[in-house]
Amino acid sequence: MSRTLPAVLGTLLLSLSLSTPAMAAFQVDGKPKVSFFAKGSPGALDIEGKSAELAISDDGTTLTCTVGLTHLYTGIELRDEHMRDKFLEVGTFPNATLSIARADLQLPTDLGQSTQGTVQGSFTAHGVTKPVTISYSLKKSKTGYAVDASFDYNASDFGIAIPSYLGITIDPAQKIRARFDMIDA
Repeated sequence: MSRTLPAVLGTLLLSLSLSTPAMAAFQVDGKPKVSFFAKGSPGALDIEGKSAELAISDDGTTLTCTVGLTHLYTGIELRDEHMRDKFLEVGTFPNATLSIARADLQLPTDLGQSTQGTVQGSFTAHGVTKPVTISYSLKKSKTGYAVDASFDYNASDFGIAIPSYLGITIDPAQKIRARFDMIDA
């Protein structure tokens, strides 16, 4: 009797796993826009850095968004060079990542339906990982979701040196925003 119980449980678990559809993995579709926003004191400068290098890995439990920093642009070539080489040190830290528990997202189910909320995640930049609170909205499309998400972070907390030039210092309190289409792969 004791040998048949494990066999019955094994058969039951196998049949449940076969009858439950596998969760589709998400990936980025089209051209994403990832931006960071920084201000210079005393209110003399607003900077928006942009990148279209965004990839998502999805293991079924965690979504990890990876942004390549080597092609991050602010519109001024010398500033971009200093930002990438001196402050972000992209030779050593070429990517920033954001990880979110997939189960924490409220996914809309009907075409055109939207959901919004906040979720906790882990942001890694410059080799340092810290918790962040992400605000997001998702809109259901024919192939997946339109995503608009943002979070605040403090660059100093990640060991990123804060630029200062001619009396203007960049505020370490910054924001990241990503807008992209995410499809079921």
